Amino acid sequence: MTTTRRRFRVISATGLALTALLAASACGGESQDEADGKKTLRMLVNVTPALPVTFYEDLVAPFEQAHPGVDVKIEAPTAATGNVQETLTQQLAAGTEPDLLGGQTTAAEAKVMATLPNEPWVTDTPFAKELQIDSRQWTVGASFQAQSLVFYNKDAFQKAGIAAPPATVDEFTAVLKKIKQAGGYTPLETAGEWVTAAQFQQLANAVVMQNEPNWYSKRTKGEVTFANSDYKRYVEVYKSWIDDGLVSKNANGVKYNDSLVDFTSGKAATYVMGNWAVPTIDQAKPKFGVGVFAAPSFDGKPVPQVGGAGDLYSVLNSSKHKAEAFELVKYLVSDKAAVQKQLVAEGNFRTGFSYQASPLTQEVQKIVDAAPGAVVAGDGFGDNTAPSGWSAELTKILQKLYLGDSAEQAIAAMDKWWTGNAR
Repeated sequence: MTTTRRRFRVISATGLALTALLAASACGGESQDEADGKKTLRMLVNVTPALPVTFYEDLVAPFEQAHPGVDVKIEAPTAATGNVQETLTQQLAAGTEPDLLGGQTTAAEAKVMATLPNEPWVTDTPFAKELQIDSRQWTVGASFQAQSLVFYNKDAFQKAGIAAPPATVDEFTAVLKKIKQAGGYTPLETAGEWVTAAQFQQLANAVVMQNEPNWYSKRTKGEVTFANSDYKRYVEVYKSWIDDGLVSKNANGVKYNDSLVDFTSGKAATYVMGNWAVPTIDQAKPKFGVGVFAAPSFDGKPVPQVGGAGDLYSVLNSSKHKAEAFELVKYLVSDKAAVQKQLVAEGNFRTGFSYQASPLTQEVQKIVDAAPGAVVAGDGFGDNTAPSGWSAELTKILQKLYLGDSAEQAIAAMDKWWTGNAR
């Protein structure tokens, strides 16, 4: 079955002061041009099981063939965490930044990025306007990603006597308890690294921002707090999952790749993750049926999908080859074959593009179609952006819950950090 991607209605966000700009060396990025006169474009990319370095090398190969004077060098993150943002921060401080960035970054880096032209290949991309900061287009994406998804093991649900996916948070907790009681599975797969904060935001942002889509912006202005929002309720729920043994108490030491393996190998019954996990799940060929449902809400009503632009690209101001870098970004976000290759790789969405979708991707499509809009994920984007470093700090705060911190301590830490880092 061929799945056609539709335009997703965005719940807009306005009004957030930019966070402090990262220091960048005046000498700019390193030049690695070849002696034969070829221009080398260094592109730092986000590497995942579905997007290895070889994927990007294959992706840019047609561009290199059409531009014989350009050589694109794909670079994986070098930070200990494997994080693109942290790697870029380190490279900016050292003056070794690349020409292009392939991956999500924060508003703090916006000013070191070149302004993209006001042309259709930019303006027609998903969430183009929402990604702008102060009306400036500094990054652009090739696709849309849905993140408020809960994948589940159908065998585990059947064993526990669960007839239908839960619609409320209380029902979800009850499902996890039934699975624990039935035995044989970790009820909910969680992990360390960036996964801790990502999973929490994929669940909680959908609930909080359905009524306050500009929540990040309002928190920066002091108009809302974590302590007086549904974030507090979700932290309390998350802590109860830990205390009741519904997640592994050793989750902090689990890597993202290993969490995927835990789910696809049948060790875990449920797994919260974005649609980019679908190709990896499909390729693993689990010995059980895999289903997916939307993140539950407190009242049982459908909530917006946490999501945003996927396959993001930016050009750094320090690049010595901006014209060629712009041409590469144009190819990546507008060339039909290049866009489709990216959509297939992570099961992403794009208006006007279709491809042969797996049954699981088709289930995700139904969830996207039924969702009442979309709200920001992670650090947010555009003018509804968190202070730089928020997701990394949230990860630390949440991981302390596994080590004994209370929900009250976590919420207080969130408000304290945000107040101290808001600009």
